[in-house]
Amino acid sequence: MSNGKLLLGLALGLCLASGDLHGAEAGEAQWIAAAGRVVAFGQAEGLPVVLHVERGPGLPGHTPIGLWTENGRCRLVVSARDNPSARRLTELVDPAYLELFLEGAAVHELGHCHRRLNGYPANEKLLPIAKSIGFIRDWFNRRVRTEEAFADMTEVAWLARYHPESFEAMIGQITRVRTRFLEPKHDTLPWLAAALADGPADAGGDLFALAAVRLNRHR
Repeated sequence: MSNGKLLLGLALGLCLASGDLHGAEAGEAQWIAAAGRVVAFGQAEGLPVVLHVERGPGLPGHTPIGLWTENGRCRLVVSARDNPSARRLTELVDPAYLELFLEGAAVHELGHCHRRLNGYPANEKLLPIAKSIGFIRDWFNRRVRTEEAFADMTEVAWLARYHPESFEAMIGQITRVRTRFLEPKHDTLPWLAAALADGPADAGGDLFALAAVRLNRHR
């Protein structure tokens, strides 16, 4: 069976199995706790990362967990309180895997942190230009997709090492979310399909190096 068919079959199976499942809404405290554990993990891995909680108006549309980089440091930002995006996201997740999903989302951001601190800038300042000039837009979208794939593969490597018993189910949760909010520059489905086919293989060593191997195998 091809990777694409395998991934499609898993996604369909998840949808059918969750016919009576309404998901679970994670409270702000759950997001903060998950992010805090991952910040501690990132610091142990040598990343200069701290936790920041953002509250207030203007959150609709914001990701409930994101990353800022400045002066060679990363801030893992939780903005989940009164944020409809947080509710829409977690309602897609099987409650049995919610805590692990929240941690995985934070690990995804650690992947971005590692890349940005190692020569792969976020390029947010190019966004207005990218929207108006075709060839820049295409390049920008490819860059974003590559960075999203690396971050997803960081989460995949983390799952394979620390949660192999939940690996297949969690790839299914990530796939469901990616499929629901699919857009070309965030389309990491081919990498997720390959990860599912490979299974929870862990060669040991640096987690980010393993993510890079997974990224480069399926570009």
